[in-house]
Amino acid sequence: MIKALFFDIDGTLVSFKTHEIPLSTIEALTAAKAKGIHIFISTGRPPVIINNLSALQERNLIDGYITMNGAYCFVEDTVIHKSPIPTAEVDILTTFCHNRNIPCILVEENDIYVSQPYEIVEEIFHKQL
Repeated sequence: MIKALFFDIDGTLVSFKTHEIPLSTIEALTAAKAKGIHIFISTGRPPVIINNLSALQERNLIDGYITMNGAYCFVEDTVIHKSPIPTAEVDILTTFCHNRNIPCILVEENDIYVSQPYEIVEEIFHKQL
């Protein structure tokens, strides 16, 4: 039987107050891993902005990732699942946002694109993430 734990990042593994992973969490995950339990990250974030898990990554505690709310899943360098939004639908969305002057954030496997990067977009990417 495979045993696994799945964790969100923000507010679960990483404190909203300190923006760090508590030592007690690192110790608990280390103990779980020593018992043969697999540890996965399950997040809405795309891989390109998973930038606050080094305390776990450096200890090789993470076995795989479910990212972008399940749209992109991988273990090491192997993609297990990806479900991109069809190009035609992305075109419709970006045209809609552009015509109404609405900020739009597009995420690919390794890149993020922002149109109309207003103050709120800057706030989210530079201060909160």
